[in-house]
Amino acid sequence: MVRNGPQADHPVIYLVDRPVMVNMTRVFPGLGSTVRRQDELPLWVRSFGVRLDPWMPARQTAWVRRSDGGWLAVLQCTANSTNGYTEVTMSLWLEPDAFTTDLDVDR
Repeated sequence: MVRNGPQADHPVIYLVDRPVMVNMTRVFPGLGSTVRRQDELPLWVRSFGVRLDPWMPARQTAWVRRSDGGWLAVLQCTANSTNGYTEVTMSLWLEPDAFTTDLDVDR
């Protein structure tokens, strides 16, 4: 549920609806740092495991003002398995520098 308090003069939640690209290495700093080689993983792990790429598309749904004056972006990002059988939608609360509106980043 998204709502501002009774002080409508000072809203802290701003609803938006726009596509963004998330820098997943900022969200999950350990991403890609596993020492296990891909060819050492069982096929079922590679097929059914959720794939997290360095940059992933997401949808920003809101900006939320923090009590220290900063902002957090509320995003929905869907991760899929290679074989398409697994799908998880993550709700992410991110700092502004963890994503971009440039949809052509890293392509």
